[in-house]
Amino acid sequence: MLSEIHGVSLFMMLAMGFFGSLHCIGMCGGLVAALSLGRSRVWWLGLIVYQAGRILSYMLLGLLAGMAGMVLYGFDDMGFQKILALLAGLAMLMFALNLLGWLPDPLGRVASRSYQYLGLARLVQTAASHARPYGWLVLGMANGLLPCGLVYAALALAVAADNMLSAIGMMLWFGLGTVPAMLFAPWLLTRLSAVFRRKLLLFSALLIALMGGVVLWRAFAMHGHVMAM
Repeated sequence: MLSEIHGVSLFMMLAMGFFGSLHCIGMCGGLVAALSLGRSRVWWLGLIVYQAGRILSYMLLGLLAGMAGMVLYGFDDMGFQKILALLAGLAMLMFALNLLGWLPDPLGRVASRSYQYLGLARLVQTAASHARPYGWLVLGMANGLLPCGLVYAALALAVAADNMLSAIGMMLWFGLGTVPAMLFAPWLLTRLSAVFRRKLLLFSALLIALMGGVVLWRAFAMHGHVMAM
């Protein structure tokens, strides 16, 4: 489905990553802030390598999603692509409701346990005390594996692409969309007022909900079965 309008899909992934990452400043951005605040100066090379690690994890997940998509594409008559698109749209709507504060984060406890399981606190301490790109890369890759509803929605869309290269490219663009918020998280956390941040989250939630609605409509429109509007 998504491969038919690949350019639109990439733009959607970029937008979803950009606006959705405003919510992630609290947890993932806290890691970036801890890295930066523990040093006398911001080590931009380390922060860039950290972002590269996150995006690399997303691309690896995209590879797995693309492989799964190719397998499921062989059973297309069973409607797997439509189901995946529906799940992606619903995940985006749930994420938007969570941004609005109307729905608790269903992955909150899992993410906290994963934080401990992956040893992120130790990785942050090690990376902050040593100017070694490798440590920052590993931390970024571990961060990219944290359970996140937005990432899972992106992966569902990537699986629906039914092509490995397309799936990897979609997750790459999704990761690039998250870079601005994550790269400048220390500045955003200290300079933006709570009121302005709430307004940004509201705007982001509305856009994510709109994109989720578009994905759901396209899912129902597959195979000529258009949802009644």
